[in-house]
Amino acid sequence: MWNPSERLPYNRAMSWWRREYFWPAVLVIVGVYFLLSNLGFLWWLRPEILWPLVLIGLGVWLIVRRAKA
Repeated sequence: MWNPSERLPYNRAMSWWRREYFWPAVLVIVGVYFLLSNLGFLWWLRPEILWPLVLIGLGVWLIVRRAKA
């Protein structure tokens, strides 16, 4: 039986992904979005629709991730 005082195994690979790649990937995606938007390639994707969808998606992802843990 699992003792709550025991620590769960540390997932080093997932921690490394979060620290090393998550925020740089976010910056790259935001930069690509702004570049393509300024060049006129994203005329169909309005920012007033995109940002709320991104925030909703991030919130759902955080809830699902926490529910799995």
